[in-house]
Amino acid sequence: METFSDRKLMQKLVYLVRKFGIDLRFHYNWYLHGPYSPDLARTLFEIVNAGPTASDRLNDHELAKIQNLKSFLEEDIRSSDKLELIVSIDYLRERARRVGASDNDVLRVLKKQKPYFTEREIQEGWQKAVELDGI
Repeated sequence: METFSDRKLMQKLVYLVRKFGIDLRFHYNWYLHGPYSPDLARTLFEIVNAGPTASDRLNDHELAKIQNLKSFLEEDIRSSDKLELIVSIDYLRERARRVGASDNDVLRVLKKQKPYFTEREIQEGWQKAVELDGI
């Protein structure tokens, strides 16, 4: 939690944990770097300040789901920027489905909100986000 990159990484990982079947009940809103949960930020700082408790431990079933997430992300798990892109695409696609918007609409919004990502990065992030649909 010391750097912005660390905080962004944690935000995106916790978002993805839900996709793998562990709902930690954090609500996300769209923010500058994609989905962001103010409640999660507060909770993470509280954990850093107070330290984890015994009730914060994961069971074997949850640990297996975390391992699946790690296997899915591979090296991307270390990149807050790649996670920002994957999670942003997933978030926007979920919202688009709710209102009947197309993938092209999602791409337009994504490119407008995140012009610093290249076409190749977007294509790779899009593929990963689509794979999340099958999880």
